[in-house]
Amino acid sequence: MPLSCNQSYLAYRIAKVLDQGNKYNLHIEMTLDINGTDYIPDIVLYRKEKIDFLHDKIKADKPPLLLVEILSPKQAVNEVTEKFEVYLQAGVQSCWLVIPPTKTLVLFQDMQQPRSYSSGRFTDPVIELEVAVDDIFS
Repeated sequence: MPLSCNQSYLAYRIAKVLDQGNKYNLHIEMTLDINGTDYIPDIVLYRKEKIDFLHDKIKADKPPLLLVEILSPKQAVNEVTEKFEVYLQAGVQSCWLVIPPTKTLVLFQDMQQPRSYSSGRFTDPVIELEVAVDDIFS
């Protein structure tokens, strides 16, 4: 499903925050093949690898370090958290759920203790990044 206006704007803002020079490869709406099922998160982040422009892949078959899902206007939170369970079990180390109407970011590194942020700063220890919530929702 294509991104809404707010989703698209937030994907750009988050990509800017995540772009840390030569540390990571960042991909937008890349298809992940997890146990034979296709998933298309809004943003995924991998450790830096050389991009092979001659031999493109249609799907990624290894889990990213981090992925971001930006809640769409017609999407339920439970729909996304169910995907997060699959992602974390597949080896993704960190998942961000971005909820535009409440300007909230929920950080999942396991399903038992998600951490929610609507102001201030948050740290994602997996990618050693500290972010101000206002840098995303401004």
